[in-house]
Amino acid sequence: ARLAQAPDVKGTAAGRRLSKPPKGKRGAAAAAAGGGGADGEAAEPDPLTVGMHVLVDSRRRKSDSLPDMWSPIPAAKPPAKSNVGEVSAVHADGTCDVALVCNDAAAGGKCGSQCRALTGPGSLVKGLVPPQWQIACSGCFGVNLPHALPKLWCLGCERLLADGVQFRRAPAVGDSAYDTSLCLDCYGKLFSKTQREPLLAVLQEGAPKLLQSDFALLTWRPEDEREHDDFVQCTECERWYHFVCAHYPSPGQLPRTWRVESELFVCTRCERGRHASPRLLALQTRRATDLPTCMLSDAMEASAAEALKEAGVSLPKPLVVRVASRKRLLFQAVKELKQRYGGGYATEFPYLSQAIFAFQEVEGRDVFLFAMYVQEYDADCPPPNTNRTYISYVDSVGYLASKPQGQRTAVYHALLHGYLQFAASCGFEHAHIWVAPPTAGVEYIFHGRPADPRPPMAVEVLRGWYERMLRGAEEKGIVRSWSTLEEHTSGLTSMRDFPLFDGDFFPDKVPEILERAEQSSSERRESPRGEKGKEKGKEKGKEKGK
Repeated sequence: ARLAQAPDVKGTAAGRRLSKPPKGKRGAAAAAAGGGGADGEAAEPDPLTVGMHVLVDSRRRKSDSLPDMWSPIPAAKPPAKSNVGEVSAVHADGTCDVALVCNDAAAGGKCGSQCRALTGPGSLVKGLVPPQWQIACSGCFGVNLPHALPKLWCLGCERLLADGVQFRRAPAVGDSAYDTSLCLDCYGKLFSKTQREPLLAVLQEGAPKLLQSDFALLTWRPEDEREHDDFVQCTECERWYHFVCAHYPSPGQLPRTWRVESELFVCTRCERGRHASPRLLALQTRRATDLPTCMLSDAMEASAAEALKEAGVSLPKPLVVRVASRKRLLFQAVKELKQRYGGGYATEFPYLSQAIFAFQEVEGRDVFLFAMYVQEYDADCPPPNTNRTYISYVDSVGYLASKPQGQRTAVYHALLHGYLQFAASCGFEHAHIWVAPPTAGVEYIFHGRPADPRPPMAVEVLRGWYERMLRGAEEKGIVRSWSTLEEHTSGLTSMRDFPLFDGDFFPDKVPEILERAEQSSSERRESPRGEKGKEKGKEKGKEKGK
């Protein structure tokens, strides 16, 4: 099942107070949500300390159940009256006193007189019983910080399953770590005599062993599968924070040898350096500029800066371009082409895979706003891929800050110009760009992007965007000429001369293309030679007779 979920971080570590949060036995954010019992256990309130932030609902009764992540106390947002408080006293009988603070998280709980008059912070609420309060994140003053909704694709047709759609799922088979999830149409094909083999070709190796009884009929409910951000507790003040709000690096996304779960976390409100881990602080405060530069990143930065200067556009903070990943890989020749051409076609095509990212500092934090994946097949790569670069993915989000606003196109065109110019200086002769906007629900690089009320970009619009970029590159002398793929390959007489790239659209289509070519050739061989010519001659004779 292709679920786009954040990694699950399990376990706690003594001395560091990482949790899911306290008593979080039912989910990622159960505990800081109040800690109600689960699995038959008696509900117990989470331990409070002075200074913690809580959400307050004084209308709840002592006999009410404790709030948790499934039934949290909602946080009132400005300009509504605040229900965010800071614990000022904890009493032996389990009650507590809470001083209300401004509910504007961006203000850090502090605000001016006008805001205080609107939201009502400053008052003291005494004698709150456990059902009337719930521990909140001291960063955002909220309880649940939901991750993006997970997505599920059918492993057969690779289509995205919609909310509420029924599907079939079988457990992992053999060495596979994944379940097999199929839409009802592909499930029917899997157990059809005529359509089974083509489907098995795209499924996992253990699929032939699956029986109809292995597949359960389920309904896809992404909201039920949604995960929430984990919490971490400050060693000094004992306040709780979401990982995201504390800029705490998720241990599940780091090498195990780093063991950040054993490091002491200290929040920004407390004195740094007393007990904080230097390694953890370095991870929390790392900047894009700390990543190493290279000739390519320098060239793209310079290209963007020059283009913006010419256009009279200024950025509050400059763009930072870095090559985040660089790997040597091999693209294995398509089996059918190798069988067809034998020694006249290469077995593999080596290339350099690079991930190029652009960042900009916004409100003191580096924001990742542009990404580009490229495959570079240099002079040592056999034909037809020799000296070709393939821009496989370009993706961005709308967080670029500029004066005037709305300069994303100018900036991103400049970055592409910088890449193409650098590639040309390295000896590359052709650049290929696949122009296809993602379909609804599909994301190329950025996961969980903010909702966009605009309709998905049409392919004509995206093609026009790239054509404007290429015309600009042509005017600057970066590109000699450009054309569509159809125009570029119109003179080819053999599939052997058609450039293919790793993960591209065409390698999977080669068997189908060759099959159609063989069928067409076979039909021409079977038809009587010259029969059409004879018929045409007869027709001409009739015309002359008339």
